[in-house]
Amino acid sequence: MPVAEQIELPDYLPAIVLSGCTIFPHCLQPLFIFEERYRNMLTYSLEKDRMFCVATTPPGVDPDEKPESIFPITTAGLIRAAVEHDNGTTHLTLLGLRRVRVLEWDHSMDFRLGRIEPVVCQDGNTDEALQLATDLTDLTRELSGEGQPMSERVLAHLRGVKDASAIADVVAHNFITDPMEKQQFLEMENVPRRLTLLIERMRELILEDQSGTEF
Repeated sequence: MPVAEQIELPDYLPAIVLSGCTIFPHCLQPLFIFEERYRNMLTYSLEKDRMFCVATTPPGVDPDEKPESIFPITTAGLIRAAVEHDNGTTHLTLLGLRRVRVLEWDHSMDFRLGRIEPVVCQDGNTDEALQLATDLTDLTRELSGEGQPMSERVLAHLRGVKDASAIADVVAHNFITDPMEKQQFLEMENVPRRLTLLIERMRELILEDQSGTEF
């Protein structure tokens, strides 16, 4: 089991809700906290276990007006670093730990608190998944380096990763830009299927890069 999935999660996690923002496990996400309710959420998280999740809605949808639009699948994250400024705002870096499903929302505070359960990915350690992960990593080489979505340093790190699900998440984080498509990949519990679709998408992106057309 990957190290991130060995971390014990609390039954409830505070959440910030951002339209069109999907965070993947195994990936770092910078965030700027400025709203009063999310400052309170950050204080709560830092006093507890340094965890919260970023729930998302379709782009352009206000979660306060349409709370039913919040996707139940999200990622529990760990605050790796936080710098508070004199005006009370904070820049922080969140490390995605693992997929979770929000079962219900607690509205007793001015920020959302979700009752969660871990989402267990399927068939991530099969020979099929590991071979697909190798094939996907090889494809990313075509779009890695200076001026590309993935740096050579990240690619070198990816080649040493033995977790097929983690490889899929890192590739999706770096190469998939459409918010709804990102959310779809986050919600895919079957790892071989996720890898297969990412391989198809990477081939499209490589052709797009070579021809200057957009798929």
